[in-house]
Amino acid sequence: MTTTMTTPYDAAAVAARTSMLRRMLAGAAAFDAAGGVLCLAAADELAGWLSIPRGAAYVTGAIFLTAAAVGVLTLRRERLKLGWIVGANELFALWCLLMLASDSPNALGVALLLVATLTSAGTGVAELLLARRR
Repeated sequence: MTTTMTTPYDAAAVAARTSMLRRMLAGAAAFDAAGGVLCLAAADELAGWLSIPRGAAYVTGAIFLTAAAVGVLTLRRERLKLGWIVGANELFALWCLLMLASDSPNALGVALLLVATLTSAGTGVAELLLARRR
């Protein structure tokens, strides 16, 4: 027969990880919302700076806003269920790769899209890892 004992340290460690995950989700949702508004409000300018179609800037803004909404909905849950938000991050990473492959962005556009691909995919992985540690 195995007996385990829970100490106050265990509860604090679980709360800290949950808190870190919630802070990460809140920060990502705020960033996504700001990015979405920027892409929609300045689609013409962004398209020109990055040498991408204006429609791609609008779609990027819509994906950002969708990810922000999914992040907020995820945060509102008592127990975090991350499938949707991880999916939104990975969808954005795929969108960036699609833009790299199908559009002809300039050097700044390529750099921005590569960084966005890596950070979005990495954020999804980090969310999953933090959730598994809880």
